[in-house]
Amino acid sequence: MLDFSRVRNKEITYAELVASLTVDDLRNLTNEIVDYQLDLLADVVDADVVFVPNDPEADDPYATDEADKEIAWTLGHLIVHVTASSEESAALAAELARGVMRDG
Repeated sequence: MLDFSRVRNKEITYAELVASLTVDDLRNLTNEIVDYQLDLLADVVDADVVFVPNDPEADDPYATDEADKEIAWTLGHLIVHVTASSEESAALAAELARGVMRDG
């Protein structure tokens, strides 16, 4: 996986971190993170996915229903968000690779 510590420590920029990455590097890094995520979930059972943890600090300012604002996220909810974020990033990357300019 990429080591982001130098970016977090403001020693280099994100652009500098990724400037030398090749298509093969990106493919390998993508496979590495997907494999890591699958390994994390390897022993998960259905009950783990729907379990609602007690999280007194839960705060979702974007909840559409006020009743959902302080509900802790289940593992299933997290999986959905990670999957959606990955798909969105892949779609944006495909557009950028084809020269489509994004403005937002």
